[in-house]
Amino acid sequence: MRDFLGLAVLVLLLAGAATTTLAAVCATIAAGRALRRLIAPRPRPVPHVPPPRRYVWLACHTPRCGHLQTPHYPAGPGRVECNHCGTVRPRP
Repeated sequence: MRDFLGLAVLVLLLAGAATTTLAAVCATIAAGRALRRLIAPRPRPVPHVPPPRRYVWLACHTPRCGHLQTPHYPAGPGRVECNHCGTVRPRP
């Protein structure tokens, strides 16, 4: 029985030492990475912003838009589309 008790204590001490060593290695790696980010940070990616669509302000003669001037975007050759109601009409 005494032999097993000494062996159990030895296993627990070795497990604790291994855990402490692993924690020290992880802390060293984390500190190195943090220091590298402070010294040479990675460049942030530039978001892709699509170019703005060209539009014209025209009076939209529909009940939904209330005959007010609204932005109209190109919808093909010689045609424009209302931004609010989606009505497609010939470009004036």
